[in-house]
Amino acid sequence: MRSMRETRKRYAILCGTIVCLFIAVALRLAWLQLWDSERLTKLSEQQLTADITRSNPRGKILDRDGEELAVSIMTSSLYVDPMEMVDTLKGKRQQEPIRDVKRLGAELLGPVLQMDVEELYEIFNSEGRFLWVKRTLEPKEAEAVKKIIEENKLPGLHFLEESKRYYTKKGAAAQVLGFVGTDDIGWSGIEYTLNDILSGVESRHEGVFNALGGQMLGKDAKSEKQENLFSVYLTLDSKMQYVLEDAMDDAIKRTKAKGATAIIMDPYTGEILGMSSRPNFDPNKYHEYSPEAWSNKAVSMIYEPGSVFKPIVACMGMAEQLITPNTIFKDDGRIQVADRVIHNWDYKWELKGKGEVPFSDIIKYSINTGMVQLGMELGAHKLTNYSKLFGFGAPTGIELPGEESGILYKAEEMYKPDVATMAIGQGIAVTPIQMLRAICAIANGGELLQPYIVKKIVAPNGDIVREGEKKVIRQVISKDTAAKMRTMMEQVVEEGGGKSAAIKGYRIAGKTGTAEKLAEKGGYEKDKYIASFVGFVPADKPLYAMLVMIDDPQGAFYGSQVSAPIFRDTLQQILVAKGIQPISGEGLPSFEQLEQVEEQAKKKEASVPQLTLLENGKIKLPDFKGVDMRRAAGIIRQGRLRLKPYGSGFAYEQKPAPGSVVAEGETIEIWFK
Repeated sequence: MRSMRETRKRYAILCGTIVCLFIAVALRLAWLQLWDSERLTKLSEQQLTADITRSNPRGKILDRDGEELAVSIMTSSLYVDPMEMVDTLKGKRQQEPIRDVKRLGAELLGPVLQMDVEELYEIFNSEGRFLWVKRTLEPKEAEAVKKIIEENKLPGLHFLEESKRYYTKKGAAAQVLGFVGTDDIGWSGIEYTLNDILSGVESRHEGVFNALGGQMLGKDAKSEKQENLFSVYLTLDSKMQYVLEDAMDDAIKRTKAKGATAIIMDPYTGEILGMSSRPNFDPNKYHEYSPEAWSNKAVSMIYEPGSVFKPIVACMGMAEQLITPNTIFKDDGRIQVADRVIHNWDYKWELKGKGEVPFSDIIKYSINTGMVQLGMELGAHKLTNYSKLFGFGAPTGIELPGEESGILYKAEEMYKPDVATMAIGQGIAVTPIQMLRAICAIANGGELLQPYIVKKIVAPNGDIVREGEKKVIRQVISKDTAAKMRTMMEQVVEEGGGKSAAIKGYRIAGKTGTAEKLAEKGGYEKDKYIASFVGFVPADKPLYAMLVMIDDPQGAFYGSQVSAPIFRDTLQQILVAKGIQPISGEGLPSFEQLEQVEEQAKKKEASVPQLTLLENGKIKLPDFKGVDMRRAAGIIRQGRLRLKPYGSGFAYEQKPAPGSVVAEGETIEIWFK
């Protein structure tokens, strides 16, 4: 037997060992808790949680009357947790091998998502707990993915609802509205300039996972409360915009031009009532178009205006008291300035010119020689200074991105031929919005206005936080000068080169323009022209001012042949539709003819179904197939029902099915494509 002393010795060693171990554990715990806690906390969060940030729907964009132009809908987005992608059937089967669910998932989902299988497999093998696979799926695409996940029991693949932008009028005012990218950030147009106002409030969701990698998202998820959003009302008139878009499509079809733009503006307020550019695009599918189609030519294209600039130079001459409408000029058909000879536009068949004519005829028949004489008398400094007063050489400040300043040379850098050509609208480069604004100064009595396209911004509580209003930059000419110029421009349409812009029953003032097209590397492109027309109606008290610019038309290329008829046809429909009374009704379209135009517009959309109210107070659902989202929402609101939309475009499926009977307040799910 062991002695008592040996036993005590062993007991003491054991106790000492235990005490030492306890002290070591305590020190280790203290180290972990006090000195290494921050690192371990972050490591734990990385293993057990994943931050998921998503944007809620953007605010609406509407026209001046509240008609929706851009709205947001919720769509499904697919994401993956690679750590969770392990075979969930492990242990439930006896002899079957463990599946490689990452490889299986990539091969099954690749064709449905239209993604490369190897690229998808790489995503599934990435590090992290949250990775996007594909965002804003189409409804059919999402349903197919869900079916594959369920049938094959693929773990780690989940859906989140995200906001997707939907443009109700497709390509109408596309360059004005712009579009948003996948991250719901505005990339162009109003979507870009007012992105901070339109952006939805971001929601932060914290995904929580258990020790085995199982997801518990939703149980401990944190999210910010979604806020109501601002609404942006534009000055655009949807009815005018429709007529304008139709006119632009017809112009491109007839002239086979490279591009075109048209603007309708209120000459007394500066409001943009219509704005259209070609080539066009559908912002719902912006990625399918070239960046050239995204460009808004109305504010970004620089071109030499040609003869539409002549009324501006004429105003300069009258303001300086160098001329009156009755001042006599001698037209010999050609004029020499230094080493350059400048001809009239009709020099090929009018060799000798018109002889002695009043200045009003210089404008009426667009006589270059008379304008050159006036330009030389004004001189370089007055030409450039007045041009600046009319707003040329600087952006107008309209709330649209990509606006150019144009080109206005310094007076001290101009030679005599430069002065002569500037007087006929060459040697100066403008944007369409600059040109129309300058003509509006003639139309409204001499005020240069700030053009604007945002009518108001409305807060969620209904308060107007910002409102567009008339802003006079400066008085550039007197009312008397403006009145005389209006009379001369009216004669252009009545008797001169602008006859093709005449609308019977209305007094029209305007000016045609045809200019050689600037080449990218300097000089002019051979046999390429810019055809334009700018004017206003009625001539005495203008309501609408409009500019039409056609870029490189094929065949006929004069402004009187190409642009003036577009001006006429567009404003003719608008005047009658708006109830603007003519002086006489001769030659005007009847209301029956206008109704045919409206019917053509309606044919572009599906017939509108109606809800059926039953005697018991319940509602029988119609078939929404073929109806766009805006109309579907309006119909559903009539029955005090709720709409849950998926996708964009036109309805192709609904739940409950057509003919189902529902009660007030129920949710109707509709899929669009």
